[in-house]
Amino acid sequence: MDDYTREMMDLKTLVTRTLEKKGVLAKIRAELRASVFEAIEEEDRVVEKEEGLPPALLGSCNDRAKQLHNSPSGRLLTALICEYMDWAQLNHTLKVYLPECNLPKESWKTELKDFSSKNGYDLNRNGDSGPLLLDVLEGFLKYENLSQGRGSNRRMNTPETESLSNLDPRNMRRTSASSVVGGLPPLGRFICQ
Repeated sequence: MDDYTREMMDLKTLVTRTLEKKGVLAKIRAELRASVFEAIEEEDRVVEKEEGLPPALLGSCNDRAKQLHNSPSGRLLTALICEYMDWAQLNHTLKVYLPECNLPKESWKTELKDFSSKNGYDLNRNGDSGPLLLDVLEGFLKYENLSQGRGSNRRMNTPETESLSNLDPRNMRRTSASSVVGGLPPLGRFICQ
């Protein structure tokens, strides 16, 4: 290998490492994946319209996922995941996730609004305090602690003051929560009417 080739390889490595450290490459990769999925999705819609053939990408999720997405709790789960991606500004990831799950673009927003109106949860909170999925997790953990008689010894902090990694994993086992709406503990955004 001559000096010029070696210098170019070193420069390429340096630039790649720098871009990876700054998160630029991850963003470019995510944007590229999203663009590929969008292009396939557009082509699928054209083929489906013109030739009546089933789409290649749409409906590509496995049978387990399809079955989950058809249940009320599965639709809510998917909506919470989408809301998290939206909150975290993972727009490219969301653009890949929705078509891969065979979901219309705005369906998750409708699902959350329906759930909110049926169960009295306030989705319009002040500021960007955190995604709903975090509220669900914190509500579940708080419910678990209270149901195990440990609620008086611990208090649930906000995400800003305590990371979830500090929580005792022994308190994270699942119990039956059939007495609460949708099988979930209260979220802490209940609207008193």
